[in-house]
Amino acid sequence: MKILIDTSYFLPLIKIGIETIPDKLLIDLLSKSSNDYFYSTLTIFELTAKGLKISSKTNEITTQDIRIGIDAIQMNARLTGISFTDNPLIIELASQLKFMHNDTIDCLIFATAICTCDCVITMDEAFFNQLNKSPTLLKKVREINDNFKFWFNDLSGDFKALKSNSL
Repeated sequence: MKILIDTSYFLPLIKIGIETIPDKLLIDLLSKSSNDYFYSTLTIFELTAKGLKISSKTNEITTQDIRIGIDAIQMNARLTGISFTDNPLIIELASQLKFMHNDTIDCLIFATAICTCDCVITMDEAFFNQLNKSPTLLKKVREINDNFKFWFNDLSGDFKALKSNSL
């Protein structure tokens, strides 16, 4: 299965802890699974931006920490970067997702996942719920990737499929 990992799961690599997931979740996932894992190249930008925001206010994260985390992603043989420009449908779908979700980066990352993978690992259940409430967007997603799934939070639950668009 091709799975895109949302930015939040990479935050521990730049010393930003997430209360709802273990710090080693990503390491465990990559070491135990036979799936193919991907990240959006926008994740590198988003990690850098979040890391710089914190490093400018505190000494908790240094620019070296950010660089080490980014290198860990880019040099990991189990991870493959995907650009939002790799498939013309990504920008088109992101544009449509933007009508229900304000964060452009999120829209591009989710569109990348939908257009190129089978599943996205994310903590953003609100996005999933919003998408399920939009028959027009559900139809578009189904046209692009009928079996697309979401996997949430600490990954202890099962994959979740979008509801049927036969409303």
